[in-house]
This record gives sequence, C-alpha cells and structure tokens, in this order.
Amino acid sequence: MLSRLVLRMPALAGVILVSFALTRLLPGDPAVYFAGAAPTPEAIADLRRTLLLDQPLYAQFFAYLGDLAHGNFGRSLVTGQSVVQDLSTRLPATLELTIASTTLALLIAVPLGIVGARQKGSAMDHVCRVVSTSALAMPAFFTALLLVFLFYYLLGLAPAPLGRLAPMAFPPPERTGFMIIDASLARDWAVLRDAAAHLVLPALALAIAGIGPLTRVTRGAMLAVLSSDFIRAARGFDLPRWKLIYVYALRNAMLPVLTTAGFVFSFLISANVVIEKVFSWPGIGSYALEALVASDYAAVQGFVLAVATLYVLINIAIDILYGVIDVRVRLGD
Repeated sequence: MLSRLVLRMPALAGVILVSFALTRLLPGDPAVYFAGAAPTPEAIADLRRTLLLDQPLYAQFFAYLGDLAHGNFGRSLVTGQSVVQDLSTRLPATLELTIASTTLALLIAVPLGIVGARQKGSAMDHVCRVVSTSALAMPAFFTALLLVFLFYYLLGLAPAPLGRLAPMAFPPPERTGFMIIDASLARDWAVLRDAAAHLVLPALALAIAGIGPLTRVTRGAMLAVLSSDFIRAARGFDLPRWKLIYVYALRNAMLPVLTTAGFVFSFLISANVVIEKVFSWPGIGSYALEALVASDYAAVQGFVLAVATLYVLINIAIDILYGVIDVRVRLGD
C-alpha cells in the first residue's frame, strides 16, 4: 500500500500546483469582497497584506507549501474557521451521500447488466440499454429537481429538501459524522428514520448518474465472460445455471465493473456540488461552491486537495480489491 501511495504522490503534487494557479484566476478580489460594504483603501491594503495578496505569486505559492507541510490548509474567510476543521466537519456528510448513491447504483446497474447479457438481443436487453442511455443523458441537477418536484411537491412522500434532518429534529451524539450510523449507535430510531428519509432522494439523484456506465460495463464484461472457453466447458459439467452466472461468470467480470465503480464514486463526489446545493446538504460540495462565489482561496484549494486525496485513496482501495477478487493480480505483484 505504501508503494502505491508513493507512486501517486506526483499526481497530488500536480493537483496542488494546478489548484493554486487556478484559484488565482478566479474573478474578483477577495480583499475587496471581505473588506465590507464601504471599504477604505487602507482597509483593503491591510487585508491584502494579511492574505499575502501583495506578494508575488511564487512567494504566495511557497508560503502555501509551507502551510501544507505543517498540516495547515489556511483559514476560510467565509466561516472564519480553519479549512481543515471545516472539511473534517462536512466531509462525513458528503461521504455518506456518495457511498449510499454508489451502493444504490451498483444494486440497480449490476443486475440490469447481468440480465442484458443473459438475454442478449431480447426485449429485456433493449430495456436495459434504454435505461443506461437515459441515465447517462440526464444531468444531475435536472434529475434532482425532478425528484424533488415529483416526490416532495406533488406526491408528498419525501421530506423537504432542507438538509440531513428535519429543521426541528435534534441530531444524535456525533461519533462518526455519518448520521445513519450515529443514530443507530445512539438507538434513536426516530432520528434514524428521519435521516434515512432525507437521504433517499439525493442518493437516488446521484445514483442515476452512475447507473449508465455501470450497466454498460457490467453487460459488456458479462458478455465477454459468458462467451469464453471456460464457461463453455463449465456448461458441459451440468452445473446449476445460477452458479454458472453468479459465481463463475460474475466473479471474472468484476474487475472492469470494480474499476468503473471507482471512477463513478470519484465522479459522484464532484457531482455532489450540484446535489448538495439542491438538497441543502451540508457537505464539502456546497462548502466549495460558497468558497468559489466568495473567491475564498484557502477553502477552494483545501476542497480540491481533499477530493484529490480521496481519488488516490479510492484507487489504492481498488488495487487492493483486485487482489482479493483475482489471485492473478496478487501473483503479478
């Protein structure tokens, strides 16, 4: 695991450099934005000195690297707190939503792909392809607004899109930051039901964005495995059909599905920016959007670096799972 992490350090270094450069291209001057409604030139100049905006870019970059070396991502001008504290408070909400949506996408997409591969060319196969194509074509913000309009406004089946809990509900004692887990640990079943109800629509909106690629990759991988020599040989031993499909074929088709699931998980973390805004979800996506509007350099850079670190950790986890699923990968190491 350590060697895999070292190999991905250049990617993190590139992300640090690019995120620093891009934040300096944001429109507006943070010093003017945060100096107040009627700032004086002296107040703006003092704030620029405090933020090191009066220094050359290379000096600002080396100061930023020095802060990162000490584990300091800076202080957010929007919240007034350290970026590390803001991210650690909001990250569990984003991870809870992303994990739930990725799990939901896999539970829908993998069976659809298997059915499409088993019944290639049938009406069910066409239905699977239409579902995957439609899911790919629908933007996340449109899906989210449509679900809110249908299930909250028209049918009244879903709670108001106002965060992780109802406005008057008391959250459980925080242990993990995951509302579902914390409510379960506290045995607060009313809060657990409320948190689960608030999680359904945003998770479904995100999951729809991941169903398309997962269904297509599962179907293609299963078609390739089902036409392979060892499956034809296994059929000759008169094995049960379910064992042939779900034990031998599915396990050998899981590597590309697992790779795609990693990409989907990474993509959904980025797509959270839109979903969190629609559902007032207090995650790092909405935090980054507020920071972008305010040209809050430290918060934007902290968000980009946190997401890049998650990407690296996800890729390492996928590499490890490769070895669990396929012994040939372990032998190749």
